Amino acid sequence: MNKLMIKVFAFLLPAITGCSDGSGREPLPAAETMVSLEGAIGLSTRVVINSGYEADLDICFARQDEIGNTYGRWSLHKAVRSGGGGNRPIQFDIPQLYPADGSHIRLHGYYPVENDVDALTGKVTFTLDGMTDIMATGCLSATAYAPVRTCLFRHLLTQVGLVCYSDRAALWGEIVKIEAMGVHTRQELDCAGGSPLLTDVSSAEAIKNVIVQGIEELSVPQVDEGGEVPEAQGYVLLPVSLPVGTGGNPLRLEITTTKDGKGNGIETVTPVSVTVENGFRAGKRHVISLFFTAGTGIRTSFIGVEPWTDQDAGELPI
Repeated sequence: MNKLMIKVFAFLLPAITGCSDGSGREPLPAAETMVSLEGAIGLSTRVVINSGYEADLDICFARQDEIGNTYGRWSLHKAVRSGGGGNRPIQFDIPQLYPADGSHIRLHGYYPVENDVDALTGKVTFTLDGMTDIMATGCLSATAYAPVRTCLFRHLLTQVGLVCYSDRAALWGEIVKIEAMGVHTRQELDCAGGSPLLTDVSSAEAIKNVIVQGIEELSVPQVDEGGEVPEAQGYVLLPVSLPVGTGGNPLRLEITTTKDGKGNGIETVTPVSVTVENGFRAGKRHVISLFFTAGTGIRTSFIGVEPWTDQDAGELPI
């Protein structure tokens, strides 16, 4: 009888020891202590934006910890994304740890770093200058048992590239400057949002004219009929939190040249309006041609939508 009981016990032993707590639940995976992230830059809604960003990039992460059934205050943690394409290591200035009790944390990465997060609301406010990129990851949720390992920084502005040329270039002289008119320069990011989006928070004094970069003192290129149109000579980065480039709200430009289009040496300001189908889109580069015609003005036309680039008229500030 004793031998029979020993055999039965030996048969049941693996089943008994296979249950971690007698509840029938699978055992928890091993907990991770440190937040270890890699980050990539630039996937738009339709195409991969291969910006490169070969240099190390200073970034920020807003963090919020779960406390009971709610979340506490937001805190800001600076970091550096190692330069290069694809997923690259992110090094926090102060190492970030997961709560040992398995509670959740939220992380929202963004660039540029000069903008602090409101500890209570989780909002970050940016002031646009027309040349500085704004990127964010969206809100990432994780625990020690379900850690986050990768993130993606998305471009939140639209990039407009301008191609200037004329078949009567001598009548226009040089481009003194081009300004985008009435830009809503105050934009807000909600770090609790799953998809990174900017919201317009511009007061009247924050609606300003923004200079197009890389095009000052450019002699209008001469392109004879049938000739090859040059590459874009200038760019400007604009918000799209309000529709821009639509029929109801075209992008308004003012172009200042050293001549009046008739050969007279009079500094002249020529206004133009630009529209594209469905308006300008975040994370896209829209290329617009400005054809300086003889004495009758400047004609605009839409060349196309391309992947975002950081190599128009030099490097975008990153």
